[in-house]
Amino acid sequence: MTATGVVPPVHAVDRPVLRHRLDQALSQPLALIVAPAGAGKSVLLAQWATSRPDLHYIWLHVDSRDDDPVHFSQRLLQGISAVRPDFADLRPLVALHGGGLGTPLLEELGAQMAHLPDVVIVIDDLHQISNATLLADLCRLAEVLPGNVHLVLSTRVDLPLAWSRHRMHLTMTEIRQADLVFDVAESTVLLERIAGRTMSTDSVTALVNRTEGWAAGLHLAAMTLRQYDDADEFVIEFSGSDRLVADYLTEEVLQVQSDRRREFLLRVSVLDELTADLVAHLTGEPHAQFVLEELERESMFLVPLDTHRTRFRFHHLFRDLMRYRLRVEDPSAEAPLLRRAADWHLQRGEVSQAIEFLLRAREWERVLEIVLSRGSDVFERGQMATVIRWIEGVPEAIRARRHNVSLLLAFLKGADGQAAAGEDLARKVMTDPTATDGEGLCATALLSLLAQWRPRPETTVELAVRSLDMLDSLQDVDQLQIPAVMGLTDAQSLRTISLISGGRAHFLVGNMDDARDWLERGLGSVGAAYSVWKVSCLGSLALLEAWCGRAHRAEALAREALAVARGVDTLAHPSTADGYLALTFVALHRSQPNKAALYLHEAILRACANQRLQLMWICQFARALLQAAEGLTDEATTTILSATLELDSQPPSIVSDRLFALRSRLLRLSGSPEQAMRVAGEPDSRSHFLTFELALDALALRELERARKVFDALPVLSEATDPVVRIEHHILAALLSEADDRIDDARAHLGEAMTLGDRHWLVEVFVNVGPPMVRLLSGIPGEHQEFRAAVLERSGALFSSSLVGSLADPLTDRELEILSYLPSRLTNIELANKCYVSVNTIKTHMAHIFQKLGAANRNDAIAQARQMGLL
Repeated sequence: MTATGVVPPVHAVDRPVLRHRLDQALSQPLALIVAPAGAGKSVLLAQWATSRPDLHYIWLHVDSRDDDPVHFSQRLLQGISAVRPDFADLRPLVALHGGGLGTPLLEELGAQMAHLPDVVIVIDDLHQISNATLLADLCRLAEVLPGNVHLVLSTRVDLPLAWSRHRMHLTMTEIRQADLVFDVAESTVLLERIAGRTMSTDSVTALVNRTEGWAAGLHLAAMTLRQYDDADEFVIEFSGSDRLVADYLTEEVLQVQSDRRREFLLRVSVLDELTADLVAHLTGEPHAQFVLEELERESMFLVPLDTHRTRFRFHHLFRDLMRYRLRVEDPSAEAPLLRRAADWHLQRGEVSQAIEFLLRAREWERVLEIVLSRGSDVFERGQMATVIRWIEGVPEAIRARRHNVSLLLAFLKGADGQAAAGEDLARKVMTDPTATDGEGLCATALLSLLAQWRPRPETTVELAVRSLDMLDSLQDVDQLQIPAVMGLTDAQSLRTISLISGGRAHFLVGNMDDARDWLERGLGSVGAAYSVWKVSCLGSLALLEAWCGRAHRAEALAREALAVARGVDTLAHPSTADGYLALTFVALHRSQPNKAALYLHEAILRACANQRLQLMWICQFARALLQAAEGLTDEATTTILSATLELDSQPPSIVSDRLFALRSRLLRLSGSPEQAMRVAGEPDSRSHFLTFELALDALALRELERARKVFDALPVLSEATDPVVRIEHHILAALLSEADDRIDDARAHLGEAMTLGDRHWLVEVFVNVGPPMVRLLSGIPGEHQEFRAAVLERSGALFSSSLVGSLADPLTDRELEILSYLPSRLTNIELANKCYVSVNTIKTHMAHIFQKLGAANRNDAIAQARQMGLL
């Protein structure tokens, strides 16, 4: 048995009926135990684990820190890794949490856990979690678990979770307070073991009635009985229930301890987890391990947390009472103890535990200094929620005096997807008359960083310009006393932040030349040496180039961005979203929908992880483009029409125009050019893409004069014009020349378009024209035969039925992409590197491919795929 967490106390009473119910629960994915403190939930589960050595147990004892989904997910993976070490490979997916466990991690857990032995995951004290998204994801986890893995949730209160479906389908076992109540026989055994004496049945019955069979009350009563010669007299005098019982009996237990033992208990009660080294540091006790084991043997409410009994905790009720007594008897004693515990953890580099003690000690300034100096580590690991909780645990009156703390909180909230809250905090600093020039500069730069969250990118451009102007106009930047926020707010870093943010905002507005200039300057700036900024800048520049059709440069930039991220182990960081999205558009340009689907999946996960609204809009457009490229016209139209409702906002201008143009194209290719023309004419904007579609709609309606008029309104081309725009311009000119029987002109314009298309391998822009393009290419011969063949082949395949449909369970786009690489004989590690995903993700896709194709191995899968026309 592998068990991490709790083992039964030495005095525990066996409860075979309840253990049998838990054994029966193994036929279901979920067991739920709901009962108040002291009911015996943890002891029952520990006994069950001990009685089933054939099972592997992963035990997570929850505390308030687990409200941070990154912290909780890492603990969960650490526990599973004790059973199978390669689960540690899933840690990069933790960054894609979206506030909970996150879909990527849930999907991989569901797939990978099928390879585990029989495992029980016990999550104890679940009531400590208030993160609604994380709780909901635990429900989803129960639904994706394979039959060999079982989830047990233990909580003091019913949580707002949707268990009705599990109850309806009989997939959940429930044990509640009434089930855990001790009867007279069980109580007799418990009292005898702890009190060391036999009691009459009448006395036991009376005590059970007084405590209502509450395990903690009976335990405390037994300990108190040790001090009474006449057990019946104690029972007669004793009264009370629940917390009153606990308070009364715990006082009795403490009063009979020796002064030294009592002082020891009060001092160590400040600890949530007790180890010999920490206890010795706190109390000076040279034999701390012996004392802890002795306390457990004497049933002093000490619960072992591992099988070797090196880690313990007190029962919550007993611990709370001792802390209360410590504050009453010596109000000045608690804070020094907490500081000593914090120092012990800091000496070992355990910052998180140290800060928790300092918060309880009300060491506000010290908490803030540690947070400010360690913030960048947290940012790169994605544990924003934990640091936000630490900062907000400091009274606002203290925080309000520290502009650097407000700026750090603004940055963290923005990075955690709380853009509005982050912006409010930064603006307060920016407009505060007491803020220094350095603080105002820092606030302005951080505000500009929210370009991909803010609905109006024009505002970001203004802020980025203002930030750069401030940096340029100030005589001595070194004398500004810029506040240190995570070590990322020196003058050089602020310049890089402003350039990247301004470049992104110019792109979203549609100022492509300005965007390219800003991003290239950002990439060349000193501050871009920081890996997260470099990945962000490379990815954003790649996305810009892909949007404009410079596919080769876009791919090179995107792959460089992902390579940098892989090198510093931040491939799952949200900053890589731009790079994945750039590769999506490159694949779409090249008519590679399967590859595009793989990259788009990764991009969406990262954009949604911290709710970058503007990037989510671009992802939505890419999804509609992908559906259109796969011939799924209805699905693409639905994606376009539902986007505003799904994202609860309006798209940035560049996306808005492209969405209208795509909808118009779908209508035209479906045989509704009149409706297509109305859609293309709806927006006030007259972007190139809308104008191009209007001209094609007019040609489809044989309205040549109207088509010429629209074409004449297009701007004059230059060598600097984006490749996609130039190609579409030449395509229109060729189609109009053909309609006028000017074949030489048509051939010349088609040749220009083909030259550009071949240079960047932009196949889809030709395919999107539809049948007129096929007719033109077929009727006017020319050079670029390989590229011409690719366009014609893709045009024919787009409207033919897919061979994949012959499968009972069709391959997904991601599986088709992985399948396409199988004949290359790349290893799983090489495939993972090529696709910028984890090895476990590749293994999962491979297993699904083999299953769907009915293949036993890779060679069999390749043969089956070729026979079906999939390769």
